[in-house]
Amino acid sequence: MDFPKDFNIVLINIDGFRRDKIELCSTLNELKEQSYYFSNICTVAPYTFASLHSVFSGTYPSKNGVNAYYNSLKFKKNEFKTITELLKKGGYYTSCDVISKLVIPNIGFDDWNVFDENTIDFNSRHKNMITRLSKKDKFFLFLHYTDTHKHLVREIVSKYKQDSNDDEYFKSQKENTKRFDLLLPSCDEYVSTIIQTLKDTGIYDKTIIIFFSDHGTSIGEKKGEKFYGVYVYDYTANVFCIIKIPNHKPKIIKNQCSTIDIFPTIAEIIQHPLENEFSNVQGKSLFSLIDSSENRDVFIETGGLYGPWPSPKKHNIFCIKSNNKKLIYNDIPESWEFYDLLNDSSEQENIYHESSDEIKLMKNKLITHMKENNIYTKITPN
Repeated sequence: MDFPKDFNIVLINIDGFRRDKIELCSTLNELKEQSYYFSNICTVAPYTFASLHSVFSGTYPSKNGVNAYYNSLKFKKNEFKTITELLKKGGYYTSCDVISKLVIPNIGFDDWNVFDENTIDFNSRHKNMITRLSKKDKFFLFLHYTDTHKHLVREIVSKYKQDSNDDEYFKSQKENTKRFDLLLPSCDEYVSTIIQTLKDTGIYDKTIIIFFSDHGTSIGEKKGEKFYGVYVYDYTANVFCIIKIPNHKPKIIKNQCSTIDIFPTIAEIIQHPLENEFSNVQGKSLFSLIDSSENRDVFIETGGLYGPWPSPKKHNIFCIKSNNKKLIYNDIPESWEFYDLLNDSSEQENIYHESSDEIKLMKNKLITHMKENNIYTKITPN
């Protein structure tokens, strides 16, 4: 593919955004229709810390060290390079605005900013950042939008304070859906502000815009998970990625892929080879899927802060998605789940007991992946 040289890159994470809500956000949906839209991309971990470290390193959580909620500071920075280090080599000025110093590796940034979620006005703050950066020759900017996530979690925690009324939450999916949907207009206004600011500063036509979500959010689909990070079901594993490149024709890419593919995608945009210190990136560029029938196997892992099997110090749930099938291994109860996603998209009927060659093949792939990524469990002992 041909890419414009020396264009700015703005990478924006809409924290916890559900893929199935894009059509309810008119500006985001309009941008999607003008862009490359990867409609079948999955996160490698359905919570922010592990997900974003994987995006920035192009590697799986258990490979890069951020394999638990409490392991953000264990990122193997001497072993794995980050996307910002690559961009620095390409001559980019690099900047970010994040909710915490723990969400991404603080490596390779010229300008590092942390906002106070309790007081931030995302629209004005990020408008000012883009305006300031527009004077640079070329820049990379990562923005972390957490407003939807913040309000949702606060409202749910406030209403359902104790486990004793969890049943009420899981029986109230319509109310939970409405609660989520009410937060979408402000999110869409933010997207509009970003786009308009790029236009007002005269850099819209020389900027590549990437919107994505780090994980989805539960509305009560599975008992035990009120937010995200507890399980690896599709309502939190399915995410989205929109890449707007000036003068490129839009296209919807339905091939299955992963958020670890974002790093090599940006590397391809700036035409920087993934060799030498960048050779251990595990993802593959998303652009190779545009005219391809390839559906990549996707691996997802997590360890919840709460739920039936909390494991905040070590991931304990692992899965593989392949050919519209999903195989899940739960290490603590040592149990398996298998779902036919074409016929059971809400993952209600576990058909693991229906032994098949397909299950055996996927199990072998998952175990091989776990061993290659130093994942030690009851089925992959150290």
